[in-house]
Amino acid sequence: MIRESILAAGVLINGHFVFADGDHSFNKLEMDNLWDHPNQLALILHALAAAESLPEADVLIGVPSGGQRLVTTMHELGFDERPIAWLERIPDGRKQDFRFRAKADRELALSASSPRIIEDVVTTLSSVAGAVRLLRPDVQEIHALAIWRRGKAKPQYSTGFTAHYLIEEELPTYSPEECPVHRK
Repeated sequence: MIRESILAAGVLINGHFVFADGDHSFNKLEMDNLWDHPNQLALILHALAAAESLPEADVLIGVPSGGQRLVTTMHELGFDERPIAWLERIPDGRKQDFRFRAKADRELALSASSPRIIEDVVTTLSSVAGAVRLLRPDVQEIHALAIWRRGKAKPQYSTGFTAHYLIEEELPTYSPEECPVHRK
């Protein structure tokens, strides 16, 4: 039902795409399209808030910017009332370089026993790992929950937390040399 809702919202786009890292693909996920479909969005937000089979979280941390948009809307629509610890990207940093917005966000996140990191789409888990670096995986039970895992998680980004997904479906990518469009 989740996958069907995402597809109905036009999130999965077909074509030929070149991503920022240079990889090519014939599919991409355009999560912004979900926001134009309130019924499908509500179903996804409910599934993220319910997070069945996951340990109970005592704080939510949305990865900038997709995860933050999700946790904000979960709150606004009444799907979740847990406190949110806010992150921001470090200017001129890498995609996964974050810091807490305020001291209160840091204190909230570090005092939690079971923080849940929310993300819209993950490929390598680098952004989730960027949030985990700010926490205390040695004493906290950290879980990440994303709508869709579209790629292979890299081992260096997969420590200190448990990852969960509403949809686990890899979308093939190709190096420029391997891309069928450009291969001779």
